[in-house]
Amino acid sequence: MAGQSPVKKIFSGSVWGIAAKVLDAVAKFVTIPLLVGYYGKSDYGLIALAFSLNAYLRLMDLGMNIGSVRYFAMWESKAEYDRIANASRSSMVFYGLIGLANALIFVFMADFGPEFFNISEDQAPTYKVMMYILAASTVFNWLSNVVIQLLSAKEELGYVNRITVISSVLNFLIALAAIHFKWPLTIYFLFYTLSLLVVIPFNVHRLRLYPIPLGKLLLPKWDGKAFKQILGYSMAIFAMGLFQFSAKELRPILLAKFASGIDVLTDYRVIQTIANLIMSFGSIFLQVLLPSASKAHAENNQAKMEKMVFEATRYISIFLSLVVFALILNADNLLVLYMGESYLDLSKWLIIWLLTVLLSMHNTPVASLVLSSGKTKVLVFSAAIGCLISLPITVVFAKDMGVGAAVIGYLVYMLIQMGFFYFYYIPRVLHLGSAHIFLKAFSPSVLGAVIALFLADFAGSLAGIAQPYLEMAFQSTVFLIVFAGFHWAFVIKSSDIDYLKSKLSNQPGPHAEE
Repeated sequence: MAGQSPVKKIFSGSVWGIAAKVLDAVAKFVTIPLLVGYYGKSDYGLIALAFSLNAYLRLMDLGMNIGSVRYFAMWESKAEYDRIANASRSSMVFYGLIGLANALIFVFMADFGPEFFNISEDQAPTYKVMMYILAASTVFNWLSNVVIQLLSAKEELGYVNRITVISSVLNFLIALAAIHFKWPLTIYFLFYTLSLLVVIPFNVHRLRLYPIPLGKLLLPKWDGKAFKQILGYSMAIFAMGLFQFSAKELRPILLAKFASGIDVLTDYRVIQTIANLIMSFGSIFLQVLLPSASKAHAENNQAKMEKMVFEATRYISIFLSLVVFALILNADNLLVLYMGESYLDLSKWLIIWLLTVLLSMHNTPVASLVLSSGKTKVLVFSAAIGCLISLPITVVFAKDMGVGAAVIGYLVYMLIQMGFFYFYYIPRVLHLGSAHIFLKAFSPSVLGAVIALFLADFAGSLAGIAQPYLEMAFQSTVFLIVFAGFHWAFVIKSSDIDYLKSKLSNQPGPHAEE
């Protein structure tokens, strides 16, 4: 990747990340209905519970993932490879200990989880085996974080995301094999877990890009001085992440505890799979933008930071608006074709969740710059307020609203975060114009998407197409044409196309002096 422009690296990382997530989403779209049909809604809820518990325990990262990428990227830009080596080996010690602690928690949950979550006696043995499988695999998963962090600092997310395609394909094949060979749920879960580990050797091999022997990068060896700088920054991220993770990942766990039955987690998993497609794009954008933002901040180049935030917000908003409103337009038909008419009542919750994700993900460039600045105290404060307000909403309304309680709670949390970004961080920390970013970078694409949605829905009503597939195809085509026409006329300029072409081909363009 030597010689590539930063824009080309960001574009490559984003495109491959999106492609990997789309493939993973397609695999889940196909397999989840099959697995629910084979194992039953209640037993599939055990899988959703296991995923939720595993996801929530990721908060034990203590913010090290973001902190390590920030410092590795800064040191890599200065060719300070000894500092990288010392810190990465210390991180292997840190993550190894976290993995062992995580494994003990899963063993504990195996024994006491059935009573806490009101799991039936018939389901308890299956649940326990699943917890033991997670306990056995978690150390390897935690240690692989260091490898991803090092590759992220090298802006090798394009490669990492290409390799994740292997896991997505294996997940799909394992689900089909489980149904064809009539595997019990525990065997399916075992092979699913193993499929997530197979990419680790490929990523380790890619570390040979560093002018450092792999042993010097990865063999555990504690160096408190090297690790202290990352940990000091990361603890602030952890304090923020504790509340962010809780607001996001505790929702299904609270549903399992306070809703009428564990089968509600299957409903949650269905709409989560669709919404997570968009949310994963945001995490990809953050991973790709964070190294560039860290380097721009290290250079103290205000003009470069302002341009990066505005342009990245504009391009990300175009993409997210296109995908989110296309899914909203087809929400009813999508759920019917995906899971059956019995799941049609989830449509309104899916739409609200998608809009929530759009509101949160368009702030990804701002978030990357804030994180690179290290000024995260108010983010901790805002995350705490959002968490403490939103989680009780899920608890109080879980029994009556089911999955809707989790969706509304998450919407409240995100609105609070947006308020802090636009009224505090953008104007007071980054010294940028909140109104300029919201009205000029974000809103035009949303307006175009709303217009396209109403026109496509109206055209679909006039056409009166009875077949869901044909109706989705017709409405989506109208939506895409109107959306593209609006953006070509009012949002995207020819200079934008020339700029992207020049950057992606490493040729000078009209903005080359940036």
